[in-house]
Amino acid sequence: MRLPPRPQERIDRSRELTFFFEGEPRHGFPGDTVGSALFASGRRVFSRSFKYHRPRGLLCCSGQCPNCLMQVDGVPNVRVCTMPLREGARVRGQNVLGSLDRDVMSVVDKIGGPFTPVGFYYRTMIRPRRAWPLYERFLRNVAGLGKIDRGAGRTRRFDTEHRRVEVLVIGGGRAGIEAARAAAARGEQVVLVDEGLGPGERAAGGSFEVIAPARALGIYEGGLVPVDAGQVLIRFRARRIVVATGAIEQPLVFPGNDLVGVMLPGAVRRLTDEWSLRPGSRAVVIGADERALSVVAELRSAGTEIARVVDLRAESPRRIAAEGKKGRLASVLVDGEGLDCDLLVMSGGRQPAYSLLAQAGARIEYDAGRGVFVPIELPASVEAVGAVAGELPSGATPAATYEGGGKARGKCFVCVCEDVTTKDVRRAIAEGFDSIELAKRYTTVTMGPCQGRLCQLPSVRLYARENGTDEAAIGRTTARPPWAPVSLGLLAGRGHEPARRTSIHERHVQLGARMMWTGAWRRVHSYGDPAGEVRAVHEAVGAIDVSTLGKILVSGPDAAAFLERLYPNRFGDLRPGRIRYSVLGTDAGRIMDDGTIARLDDDRFYVTTTSTGADVVSEWLEWWNAVWGMGVEVVNLTGALAAVNVAGPRARELLGRLTDLDVSNESFSYLDAKQAHVAGVPCLLLRIGFVGELGYELHCSSPYGEYLWSTLLERGADLGLRPFGLEAQRVLRLEKQHILVGQDTDSESNALEAGMPWVVKFDKDEFVGKWALEHVRERGLRERLVGFEMTGWTVPPEGGQIVVDGRPAGRVTSARWSGELRRAIGLAWVPAALAEEDAELAIRVDGRLEQARVRLRPFLDPDGERLRS
Repeated sequence: MRLPPRPQERIDRSRELTFFFEGEPRHGFPGDTVGSALFASGRRVFSRSFKYHRPRGLLCCSGQCPNCLMQVDGVPNVRVCTMPLREGARVRGQNVLGSLDRDVMSVVDKIGGPFTPVGFYYRTMIRPRRAWPLYERFLRNVAGLGKIDRGAGRTRRFDTEHRRVEVLVIGGGRAGIEAARAAAARGEQVVLVDEGLGPGERAAGGSFEVIAPARALGIYEGGLVPVDAGQVLIRFRARRIVVATGAIEQPLVFPGNDLVGVMLPGAVRRLTDEWSLRPGSRAVVIGADERALSVVAELRSAGTEIARVVDLRAESPRRIAAEGKKGRLASVLVDGEGLDCDLLVMSGGRQPAYSLLAQAGARIEYDAGRGVFVPIELPASVEAVGAVAGELPSGATPAATYEGGGKARGKCFVCVCEDVTTKDVRRAIAEGFDSIELAKRYTTVTMGPCQGRLCQLPSVRLYARENGTDEAAIGRTTARPPWAPVSLGLLAGRGHEPARRTSIHERHVQLGARMMWTGAWRRVHSYGDPAGEVRAVHEAVGAIDVSTLGKILVSGPDAAAFLERLYPNRFGDLRPGRIRYSVLGTDAGRIMDDGTIARLDDDRFYVTTTSTGADVVSEWLEWWNAVWGMGVEVVNLTGALAAVNVAGPRARELLGRLTDLDVSNESFSYLDAKQAHVAGVPCLLLRIGFVGELGYELHCSSPYGEYLWSTLLERGADLGLRPFGLEAQRVLRLEKQHILVGQDTDSESNALEAGMPWVVKFDKDEFVGKWALEHVRERGLRERLVGFEMTGWTVPPEGGQIVVDGRPAGRVTSARWSGELRRAIGLAWVPAALAEEDAELAIRVDGRLEQARVRLRPFLDPDGERLRS
């Protein structure tokens, strides 16, 4: 219930905010968090636990624990106890099948214990192996916390800011503010970052800057501290770092310590002081220091009856147990004394929040006198002040557990994040996991959302007791960044996805094209009917935007000799006005790219590359030119030039309408390169045929690209011209067995095994990769890239296995249905022994074997009559 106005409350009662929980309207005030507003509306169950789906309520109210994780406005895993309430927010529970109050998966808590012991995922659901797909589907559905919308786009803009500062203070408590004021008084530039739950956000009136709410994520070399400031990631470079992160209240370990109504003292203070809420009607308070026990006065001022106070400094109970009904606290048992209550405030003292210091390289040791880990040695330029440095009031060191000597009722959790019980820890020790680091990996203790804040110290105490040693010998787990949860969107930065678009891009969009990624380029997948686009190229004429091809001009007196050294094919004897194809190899003879090279005149060559290879090839050429020091200039013209491929039996007729150039077969033959005006635009025309039909590539200055494209479509309309995209192109090139580098090849592929020995001229004096290819020739081919056609109607998946004698022996690289051939065709890597015409292949498709036959020549027009027509 909401209390009358209190002096320190953060809420503004003058106006009301409406939000929605599970679709139902709820109300709160400005200054409320989503969690406090839900608590005020009567909500007590906020989440279900990770493994057993037990009801969980507010525990810390400081964003440290997992108990308040909910989905807010579609975002999962929001800690609603610290999330400011906003108008219209939509809040839902997560990790439930049903609702928070009636979760079907809670059956795991009642009957699933024997089937889900610690590490069960390493030992169960392994056999029978054929059932693994069912096991995997089940585990994926029940595991994890929260669900993401796979179809959702970015809803917020994130930015990154780089700043330098003389002194960075992390933490806005009393010690942090005093350190900031002292540094500012010395004339130093000071920035203080604080999570905003303490007085830090109200200290900005001084002589230093305060950023709140904000969280330091880690401390890296060179004084680098990334700070999560909401929608901005500030990367501070600080000359001096002052860590004032305080200390974290530690829970006690006893049966029922996860029941709804069990809270830490800090949660009670925030509920009463900041949001004016009464946390319970009747309370039991158990504490190990004065700070925890002082909450009694605040509870009484809020009207809560105190049933009993247990001061662990004066008493040493052997057994504490909490009992409840339907997951909610109903009573507490202290050494046999039953106490009815709906609130149990418990604390085992406070542990310095040393993780940032440990990340910076500080030495952390266990202090047996105080029963906590404290920083001992700090790296240069890093300081610790306040509670994080171990400046804590004296208190009792609690027992590792309070299960007592009898048989405890209820589960006793050492880690509420991962539902790890004391029984789980004992079993892990019995199985040989006697190191806290090994146990972390096996039991997942300290690996949950709290990242060990609330479970590391209790688990170390339990390990020490069970192993008959002290906590110092057990040690601690490694502290790793980020110290606080951070969204991947913030780490990624501004939601800008770099994309390259051709000068014709907007025309494709207007034509209703479906766009796709090819490297950094946005290209047309299809215009809605890939099969129709293929037919148009075969029967009439089609046009495709190929502006994304790499276009490099190699010029100079040594240009021919330079290309001779780089490529395995021969270019020194290439006549001006002619074109030749080649692959480009690495030093190891592997295929890195391919394309055509047109000789424009004696000293100029026009080199084309794949769409994704332009920059790599350009750098490769420039690197070798620097090594050899030849008289060559290399200029990358990819972005400066547009290109359109016009292909089909009526392509010559269309081109004849737009140019004065003689385009007859006698004057402009296959693999010729000519320069002429097309539709008034100066163009370089290349007669090549990647798609297997009579075709011309028209290369022009990019600003003319859209005009040239539109003119082609307009003047070719009566010829049946259709624009086509990459999907149609892939079918057409596959019919000719033309390869796609990067899809049909990988980092180990070479020209000999890829079925192109004719492109390698071993009689040349030298070229890059020659020695490696000679080695391949001498040892013999181990595998071959071949064509295949299916004997049935199935199109195998790309990446599918070629099976020989029941074992994988090759892979499918490309496969499509050819409407022209009326069968499924493809390319595949197979053992060299199977690279024979009509050899039979077995391809695994959906768990069964489908039959195919090898084809070593192009499926369509094997003699190239259409290309040369």
